[in-house]
Amino acid sequence: FGVVEYYTLGENQWKTTKEWPLPGTYRQRLYLSTDHQLSRVAPEQETACDVYQVDPDTSTGLNNRWYTQLGHPIFFPNRQEEDKKLLIYDTPPLEEALEITGHPVVHLFVRSNACDGQFFVYLETVDPDGRVRLLTEGQLRALHRKVSDETPPFKMFGPYHSLKEKDAEPLIPGEVAEIAFDLYPVSVLLKQGQRIRLAIAGADKDTFAPIDGCETPEITVERNSVYASYLDLPII
Repeated sequence: FGVVEYYTLGENQWKTTKEWPLPGTYRQRLYLSTDHQLSRVAPEQETACDVYQVDPDTSTGLNNRWYTQLGHPIFFPNRQEEDKKLLIYDTPPLEEALEITGHPVVHLFVRSNACDGQFFVYLETVDPDGRVRLLTEGQLRALHRKVSDETPPFKMFGPYHSLKEKDAEPLIPGEVAEIAFDLYPVSVLLKQGQRIRLAIAGADKDTFAPIDGCETPEITVERNSVYASYLDLPII
């Protein structure tokens, strides 16, 4: 596998490893829950869900990871105001420090009134004073949500989507579909009192062009005992 060099935010330390995922990593599952909370307890209600009207003006700005290709520096300001446009779920304040290192994976069970859509998921932390910091992100077009059983062409750390035409599956409006994908790897040491936030968007206007006819769908995110949406975090 070679050597992986990575930086742990919050601890401000460069580290190296010859194994990835790191030895001793375990998955902590956080379920989307009532009152926009993330919970370690699986939902028991049979019909709980949240409805989100996609806001086409949501954005990660002009200094995100994508704009580094144009020579822009990466800079994410406080996302507290931007998150008011998103569908968010928070943990309670952490009772002790927690290290996340690896690839988070999200599984969303959704219904839409459109035949396609873009799903952006942001892993963030909320400081005690309310400041919101973006840690990492992932995205998937609904059309490409099928998880392929073929051997991927490279090492995968989450569901493999071939992105091939033969695997394309338009959404059926009103029917539940699973949207599952991994986020970009991150290493961060969270401090006591911070909260973990999962934020969901349907657009990133400054980076990704909208899908014709699916610019502002209404999304219903299921969070019940039948369709339990969740986030898996790699914990050290």
